[in-house]
Amino acid sequence: MSGSLFLAGMPTAWAETVQIGSLVAGQVEKVMVMPGQNVKTGQLLMTIDDDRYQAKLKTARAEVKLWELKLADAQIELDQALDLFDRTVTAKRELDAAQLAYGVVKQQLVKAQGNLESYQAWSKYFVIKAPVSGKIAKINAPKGTTVYKENTPLIQIEY
Repeated sequence: MSGSLFLAGMPTAWAETVQIGSLVAGQVEKVMVMPGQNVKTGQLLMTIDDDRYQAKLKTARAEVKLWELKLADAQIELDQALDLFDRTVTAKRELDAAQLAYGVVKQQLVKAQGNLESYQAWSKYFVIKAPVSGKIAKINAPKGTTVYKENTPLIQIEY
């Protein structure tokens, strides 16, 4: 949105407005600015409550740890199967089963690590920062407001 203000005898002033939204749902926890306040690029404007996110992040970390332990166990089983196969004590089928089990567990670990990385990447979206320097024109979401939809306008900055 852009506009101009013309005052008699004054040069025309242009102001651009940027709408700042959130990519995550949650409740506005803190608002660090007020309308009319000047802000700089990167300045913290507000935070969104991240308790549910932190719980999911903790679960994702535990999931990675679980699959790391299972992978270590599968490695032991595979090493034993290889040893027994080398000594012709066990059938090729037993070795194949151990290799397959190891591969499955390894892929589960990769999946769990991907989930964890995804949650870690989203952490930055609970902190809303100014994308430009300017003046706070309007705060659409005061403390306690529930943000339920992606890119719901939270704050407007004129620059």
